[in-house]
Amino acid sequence: MQKNRNSWRQLVAEILTIALAALLVAMKSYKVVNDETRLRLTGELNLAMLEQVKATLQKQPTLINTLQFEDSPGAGAAATMILDQLEALIHRYELRTEAQGYCASACAAAFLLGSGRTLLPSDDGKPTYLMLHAVRHQGNGEVNYGKTEAIIKKITRNSGGKFPMALLNRIFDDVRGNGDGEIYIFRVAQRTPQGRHHVFVCDGRPRVLISECEAIPDVTPQSLGIFVE
Repeated sequence: MQKNRNSWRQLVAEILTIALAALLVAMKSYKVVNDETRLRLTGELNLAMLEQVKATLQKQPTLINTLQFEDSPGAGAAATMILDQLEALIHRYELRTEAQGYCASACAAAFLLGSGRTLLPSDDGKPTYLMLHAVRHQGNGEVNYGKTEAIIKKITRNSGGKFPMALLNRIFDDVRGNGDGEIYIFRVAQRTPQGRHHVFVCDGRPRVLISECEAIPDVTPQSLGIFVE
């Protein structure tokens, strides 16, 4: 009996430890910034952080008008669910979006669904950029073509047609045919042997320099419906 009690206490302690860790992650990755009209989401997007954002928006539905993403690789587990919920919040509260530093994967998709989209200079002098790729099934890692196509149609529509489907469909471009293409959009044009460019398409192969990817000439964030501050 004593052994069972100890095991139960150990299980409870482990659950409390996990819950506390999740709460600390959420607290570190979310805060109100600047003039208190923005919510800054830093680092990986997760469900705990999303619940904090929902609670804040419900308490202050007319005050918060912007989600500001900072150095986010996107979402790990439950990425599709997180993106769907972010999209719903953006639509419900008519939220603008801002990106500072890198904003990749689900972060880039959520940013592009904002009611107004702005790329900000980073605090550390590193480039601010978006990286967009196809949505994948969580279980087997295969491309979820239906979900990906639905998102890129929304991005095009949200940009007023400025972000062309032809460019967004390049995320399916890769030499192995498994949808590993990526689109990079830089706030400041990057210097390459072919000149300075804002937008690049990569085919999924390991790269060291962005200049090794295909530069898309004459395309800027502004031409895609994105503001640059």
